[in-house]
Amino acid sequence: MYVNDAFVGSGTYSATVSNLSPSTTYLYKAVMDVKDPSTGNYVTIEGDELTFKTDSQGTISDIGYLVCYEVPEVSLSGVGDSGYNSEKDDKWYSYNTTNSMRAVATHTFKNGSKYIRNYTVMLDGDKKAPVWTAHAMHASTWPDNDVDRNESWRYDPAFDPDWQQSGISGSYSKGHMVASNYRQTTVDQNKQTFYYSNQAPQWQTTFNDGVWNQLENKVVASVPSGRDTLYVVSGLLYEGTDKFVSGVQIPSHFYKCVMLCSFNSAGEMTGAQGCAYIFTNEAHKNEHYYDSKFKTSIKAIEERTGINFFPRVPASLQSTAENSTTPIWSE
Repeated sequence: MYVNDAFVGSGTYSATVSNLSPSTTYLYKAVMDVKDPSTGNYVTIEGDELTFKTDSQGTISDIGYLVCYEVPEVSLSGVGDSGYNSEKDDKWYSYNTTNSMRAVATHTFKNGSKYIRNYTVMLDGDKKAPVWTAHAMHASTWPDNDVDRNESWRYDPAFDPDWQQSGISGSYSKGHMVASNYRQTTVDQNKQTFYYSNQAPQWQTTFNDGVWNQLENKVVASVPSGRDTLYVVSGLLYEGTDKFVSGVQIPSHFYKCVMLCSFNSAGEMTGAQGCAYIFTNEAHKNEHYYDSKFKTSIKAIEERTGINFFPRVPASLQSTAENSTTPIWSE
């Protein structure tokens, strides 16, 4: 298969591939003809040979970290990009989606001798805010070494800076999606939670520092070990809101979906428990994250967002877990 899309000039390049066969691994690479100014002849330059795999429906399913259990379903368009940010020791990977104003990136950090995934984020360039973030938590793979809060807000190099908002004013603050205290393994891992792509305008008093913080702390206190892993997706809703702060639309709601999965010695998933929480983006004085009005199901959040969460959890386990409103921990 050969995709021949003409492209002249500088910048990024993408091509759309269609009519893919299901459950098939494809090889691909970029090929360019570049004119040698000294001879006037064209020289062919070829990129690395890479692979992707389609799922049973013929859509791209196996591109790097996007096949992890925590990552929501993503409709990709073309091939993404990658890079390295030395300031945060971050090897990042980005992907275009079929929505030209949305893209996805995974950030990785070095733990010991190898890089492992930190978190994945889908960013909305119109809203200048994340649609969702997704990450996994396990006491051994992402240990809590209490590296503290290394606040160093920066533009995320995986996205266009114009898609990111650097300043929030007034009664709102930069509300973390992947919390700083979720990522305490290394200083660089923690620094990566301070990308502008990982925050949105969140009411500060009694919400960011109240019920949302309570829930973040409960997630940290519930990190499993052994053969269990906790998968977390946090996101935003814009339901009937037209308010802005610092030039950015204010989300109406913040939500968090959690899935606790168990595995056997062969690495096969054997159990799954799910629950979700959703809050209006306003003050929540004298309220607690576990109040019944904040509890909901992952399925209910899917219906409100149109997003398919945890699509790689086996169907035999997924339905029960996603329809549950019972907390996965004691409260």
